[in-house]
Amino acid sequence: MFDPRTGAWVSFEPWELPDDVTGCDLLPDGVLPDGLLDGLLDDDAGPADLDAPPGAALAGVLAGFDVAAADGYALVEATAGWARLAAWVAAKQATALAELASRPELRPADVGYRSVNPITNTAVEVAARTVTTTRQAENLVGHAVQLVEDFPSTLRELEAGRIDERRAKVITGELGGQEPPVRRRVEAAVLPIAPGLDSVALRRRIKELLHQLAPTETAERHALARQDRYVSITPASDGMAYLDALLPAADAAALDTALNAAADNQKRDDAAHGQPARTHQQRRADALAAMAWATLTTTAGPQRGATRSRPVAVQVTLPFTTLVGLDDQPGHLDGYGPIPGHVARELAAEGVWTWLRTDPATGRLLDHGTTRYRPSRRLTDFITARDRTCRMPGCHRPASRCDIDHVVAYAQGGATSADNCHCLCRTHHLLKHHGRWKPTQLPSGATVWRSPTGHAYTRPPDPIGPIITNAPDPPPF
Repeated sequence: MFDPRTGAWVSFEPWELPDDVTGCDLLPDGVLPDGLLDGLLDDDAGPADLDAPPGAALAGVLAGFDVAAADGYALVEATAGWARLAAWVAAKQATALAELASRPELRPADVGYRSVNPITNTAVEVAARTVTTTRQAENLVGHAVQLVEDFPSTLRELEAGRIDERRAKVITGELGGQEPPVRRRVEAAVLPIAPGLDSVALRRRIKELLHQLAPTETAERHALARQDRYVSITPASDGMAYLDALLPAADAAALDTALNAAADNQKRDDAAHGQPARTHQQRRADALAAMAWATLTTTAGPQRGATRSRPVAVQVTLPFTTLVGLDDQPGHLDGYGPIPGHVARELAAEGVWTWLRTDPATGRLLDHGTTRYRPSRRLTDFITARDRTCRMPGCHRPASRCDIDHVVAYAQGGATSADNCHCLCRTHHLLKHHGRWKPTQLPSGATVWRSPTGHAYTRPPDPIGPIITNAPDPPPF
C-alpha cells in the first residue's frame, strides 16, 4: 500500500492495517477512513454522509460535487467515489438480470441444444432493449447469473463498493470452472485482500492459491478451458479490423512460431527483390492474411470432405458507379461492413464478386446477379445478400453463416419467398422456435419481433446500396 504521509510503499497483511491510514484504497471492512471524503462534501454535509454506503446517498453527494472548485485531492476522491458507485450499480444490475433469467417466460423449451437456454434467450431481450449486441448481452447476463448463483460473497463485495466489476470478473473467471469446495475456499481467502489488489495482482494470487488447493488435475482444467476457444473479428477505423483469438497455448505458440518464420522469410525476399522495408509486425500480419487467402483459393481438403453446400468466397458488394470508376462510394465487405470504394474495386477485380442492383431511393436490394462459375441457388443468395446478418436484434453474424428461416412456418402455409424468408444464425433460429420469439416481416423490409416478455423490437432492413435523395428511376443495368 502507498502511504501518502511518508511517500513510501509498505507491505501489510489485511488484518494489520493501521486505523489512521488515509489517502489509500478502501479498507478491508469497506468503511472509508474518517475525513477521506471531506473534499466532496459541502458545508452542510453531516458526519453520516462520510459513512454512506454506495447508493442514493453517495450518488447525491457526488452529483452535487463542484468539479471546477475542487482541488486535486478532492478530484481524486471524487473519482474513487464514482468507482464505488459504479460497482454498486453493476451489482444491482446483475441481481436484476439474474432474476430476469429465472423467469418462466424466458426459459425456452428443452430441445437438447446447449445454445437454447435461459441465458441466451434473456440476452436477446436485453440486447434489443439496451441496443447492444447479443454477444455483449450474453456476457452480461451470464456473469450476472454466475455472480448471484455461485459467488454471492463476491456480489456482496461488489455491491458494497469494496471491489469493482473488473476484479469481480477476475474472481468468477478464474474460479468459475473449479469444484464448489475449492471455489469457496479460494474466494474466502482472496476477498479480504481483494480491495487492496489491482486485477493483475488479484489474478496472480488466485492462481497461486489454486495450485495449492485445487484437486483438479492440470490436464482436466485445461480440457475445460479449451472449450472456450474462439476467434472473432471486430471492425476498426479506416478499413481495418481487430482479430482476437483464445487458443490452447500449444496452438497459439505454433501459430506464433509460424508467423515469425514467415516474417523472416519475407524479410529476405523483400531485400532480394528490392521491395520497400516492412516492420516485423507488418510481415507477421501479412503472413497471417496470406494463409487465409491461400485457404480460400484451394479446394476442400480430405478432412473437410469432398463437397460443400456453398463455395467458399469473400463477398464484396459495391455500387455499379463505384465498380466502373465513376465515383468512390463505399463498398461492403461481408462480415466486416463499409470499406473505401477503391478497396472494394481492388477486391472485386481480384476474385469472386457479386453485383447487386439496388433502389437508389431506399438502398434496398432489388435484384441479385453473380459471376461465379458455379450457379448458386438464386433465392438463397438473394436473401443472404439482402439481410447481410442474422435478423435477430443485436446479432451481427454474417448471413452467409446463417440459416434461411421461414417467418411464417411452411407447415402453416408460409411461402418460400423473399417476403417470407430471412436469415437467422443457428442459435437464434432455435430460440425463435423454442424461446417464444415471434417475428413479423413488414412490407418495408423491417422485422418486428415480439419478445417473451411482451416487448416489441423493430429490426430495420440494412440498405445495400447508397441512398440518393430525389433519385430518378432505377437505372436499367
